[in-house]
Amino acid sequence: MAFGIRRGRSGYSTRVARGGNQHGRDQHNVKQHNVDPHNVKQHNGHRRRGRRLRRWLIGAAIAVVVVAVAVPVGIAWGASGLLLKPHHNLTTAAGTVVTVGGGQIVLQRRASTLRPGEYGLVYASGRAIIGDISSTTSTTVTRPLTSATGTLTAGTKVQLDPDVWGGTPKSSLGIPYKSVAIDGQLGSMPAWRLDGTGSTWLIFVHGIDGKRQGGLRPMPTIAAAGIPSLYITYRNDVGAPKSPDGLFHLGDTEWHDLDAAVQYAAAHGAKHYILYGDSMGGSIVTQFIHHSKYAHDVIGMVLDAPVLNWTGVLGNQAHRLKLGLLTPLVLDFVSARANINLASLDELDQTSAFTMPIILFQGLSDPLVPPAESKEFAHKTGATYVPVPGAGHIQSWNANPGSYDAHLAAFLAGVLHPSGG
Repeated sequence: MAFGIRRGRSGYSTRVARGGNQHGRDQHNVKQHNVDPHNVKQHNGHRRRGRRLRRWLIGAAIAVVVVAVAVPVGIAWGASGLLLKPHHNLTTAAGTVVTVGGGQIVLQRRASTLRPGEYGLVYASGRAIIGDISSTTSTTVTRPLTSATGTLTAGTKVQLDPDVWGGTPKSSLGIPYKSVAIDGQLGSMPAWRLDGTGSTWLIFVHGIDGKRQGGLRPMPTIAAAGIPSLYITYRNDVGAPKSPDGLFHLGDTEWHDLDAAVQYAAAHGAKHYILYGDSMGGSIVTQFIHHSKYAHDVIGMVLDAPVLNWTGVLGNQAHRLKLGLLTPLVLDFVSARANINLASLDELDQTSAFTMPIILFQGLSDPLVPPAESKEFAHKTGATYVPVPGAGHIQSWNANPGSYDAHLAAFLAGVLHPSGG
């Protein structure tokens, strides 16, 4: 009995051959076709490992593409959230106190503590007011200190606040006022009302993440003009209703809340209005001019570092944060999340609507609003343009309170008494 080789579906196997005369041929066949089963298994294993490797490489390539897309998308989404989500905080870190006493405070030297002018100083147990820089060294900045509350000692962490005062008109400045409620689209919104004479009312609109306390800086000058005034809140402010999506809409919807304030003033005898907006408050004011039926009753506007073109502001921020090519994606996310058309908020292309007297204050060190855009708007509208060297965003008053108040007082007098009477 002899053994031969036959081919099967998965390799070679032996069979019993009949007939002795087949022995030589069978032996020859064995020599020609015999395959080691171990080698066959090894070959098949290599093929399986090759397939697994290809699948792994394809999966890795897909993962790299997903990450490459997800990372910039995530960055752009986060940047849009920084703008649209309310934070209610305008303070800037100012390090820790080095020493304090004798009406002076010594702070660590940094960009925030080197800002010129007068600011609020905020810390865990209270707040204070710091004046303009007295002296500096390579590591410290010394400034006058007043109105300190709570505990302020060496080592206390502090923050700089452009809102110099944190209280009410009465507690901060000794100016009488009334707390009133204004009924708006989304509900009741708190406001401060200062009484005066005449039928022209001034309405102050703070900016994004700001508070009514921002209006305390020019308030003495406004009160001295003798006219009634309102310092309002709007949707997403502390104490005011939230917007349905909880996001800012950059003036596109907030102007309705200014409209409600104008209606309140009209119901209490107002016939004409001076609108005062800083930062996004400027965008709210300009959108009011485009959309409100009361727009023709506005006889003057005060703008302080106003956002006149959100596309320009966002592009400026993207450049400052080195986001570069992500800028279009950030703009798309802002538009989509807030459901707004940014082009409709570009006032540089809609200046024909602004025929009333305007004064525009602009800090030349503003990191948010491009000063060139404020200058362009002023040129196109014939506004009185007041550039303030060294001032940051909505910090023109802080940098030089005396000059700011003098310009504001002269403007209000010109609007209220155009003939000089």
